Amino acid sequence: MKEGVARPRKFRDRFAMFSRPKKIGIVAGIIVVILLVFFFINWLLWRMGHVTENDAHISGEVVTLASRVDGWLMARPVIDGDPAAKGQILAQIDDRDARLRLAEVEGNLASANAQVLYSQAQRQTTDLTTQAALERAKAQVAVAKTTLDDAGHQLALAQANFQRNDNLVKSGSTSKEAWDESRTTLLQRQDEQREDAAQLLAQQAALSSALAQRGQVDVLDRQIDMQRKQLLALQAQADQLKQEIHDRALRSPVDGVVDRTLADVGDYVQAGQWVMMVHDPKNIWVEANIKETEVEHVAVGQPAEVTVDAYPGLTLQGHVIRVGNTATNQFALLPSPNPSGNFTKITQRVPVRIAFDKPDRRLKPGLMVEVAIDVSH
Repeated sequence: MKEGVARPRKFRDRFAMFSRPKKIGIVAGIIVVILLVFFFINWLLWRMGHVTENDAHISGEVVTLASRVDGWLMARPVIDGDPAAKGQILAQIDDRDARLRLAEVEGNLASANAQVLYSQAQRQTTDLTTQAALERAKAQVAVAKTTLDDAGHQLALAQANFQRNDNLVKSGSTSKEAWDESRTTLLQRQDEQREDAAQLLAQQAALSSALAQRGQVDVLDRQIDMQRKQLLALQAQADQLKQEIHDRALRSPVDGVVDRTLADVGDYVQAGQWVMMVHDPKNIWVEANIKETEVEHVAVGQPAEVTVDAYPGLTLQGHVIRVGNTATNQFALLPSPNPSGNFTKITQRVPVRIAFDKPDRRLKPGLMVEVAIDVSH
């Protein structure tokens, strides 16, 4: 009996040993299903609150440096990938001819400037000299007028004396000698008046000559104005040559990176020819082409996550700064006509620009990225 009772108990123990793993597996499966449902619900909620797109890439202000003049490329101290400071010379085009022409123009400019200074000094001297001569002539004319007026008074007095003596001689009240003396005095006064009148005419002629000499000042003023205009023309030529020399040194417009060099030392560069391309790593953004069926949920200011294909695991934060007003198909070089009348509706894309909150210097224009825009708010 004891043995009969022991066998069923062992059988139950063995059955329990086989059923325990099965129960654990069932429980684990239930837990896995719950977790999957939980993650699926979370993913679904996240997906409902986000607009995702893998048709996106990094863009930036890539500046193309080109020459404004023709010439040989004498130096190019940078290569692709080198950093470039703002104002740094990245390429130098031969400027020897321009410098020689500038030296010639600067020589002519110095000569013209000296001529202007000489003319100004001459004008100042002429002004002082002619002004003094004019004042002296005016004073002499005034003296001559005074002398002539005095001579007129003396002549009037002599005429009165002579007339009185002439009447007295006729009446016998005075002597013939007194009459002769008064007549002589009258004649002298008449001669003096004529001399003073002639002197006045001479002084007036001198005054006219002095006035004419003053006209030299106006002539010198016009000459100085002409010389100054020539000076300005030479200065403009010098500035133009300086600008040409400055343009022959291609400088970096930003603190950035050299993306690509397009000409080598020794190449003949023509005006407008591209020499190299640079961009500012801090001034980059994401261009995402969002489906037209989802763009209604996207608005400026919404946060976004950006993952870069080139750097797995790198996730950057950003925000929407612009939503395009035109679909990308409007900028296609080859439009899609529909002459047959068959129509296939294709979902179009609208460009959306996303700015990085903290740009990473490893990012480069053209890299593909994926974006997730939080449209829940």
